Amino acid sequence: MGAISHDPHMTSRGTVGERAVRYAPRSISALPHQQFGSWTIKRYAVSALRPTPPVEVLEVGRAATRRSLPKPHQDGLCYGYSVVHEDEDGCYVVVGWWSANRVILHTRTWLADWDDLTNLVDAPASATACIWELVAMGHERDAWVRHVVAADAPNLDAFLNSTVSGYF
Repeated sequence: MGAISHDPHMTSRGTVGERAVRYAPRSISALPHQQFGSWTIKRYAVSALRPTPPVEVLEVGRAATRRSLPKPHQDGLCYGYSVVHEDEDGCYVVVGWWSANRVILHTRTWLADWDDLTNLVDAPASATACIWELVAMGHERDAWVRHVVAADAPNLDAFLNSTVSGYF
């Protein structure tokens, strides 16, 4: 992995949710959706450091997604999302996928320190998501309900095309 600008004195392990953070809008970018086996995953990137994270950070999101997803559902309706978030203390990734009955969201949250982005660890203390990651998660909930669960027939193209981007 290439060098990424960060504070070398900060680490993410054991400090998630403990480092003092003052709210300021952060960049949230919708990325192209991607296939992971039978799963179609909508992807987002959040950055506290720049408009969009570099390739090395986006790969952390892909690696976490590959490690998180279960076996495909029997009916083939296998959809979810990932949110990779770069911050001063490391990278965070939330991976969410919808259950076979389409109403339960399963999630997994990962951390990676800047000194080794390939070493993904489970977020401690049952951490789920931060206020910036929740922007994408909230949008995904609403898009899933609107285009899949409440629709007469699932409109998966409309679901995949419904994204959120900007500074939040």
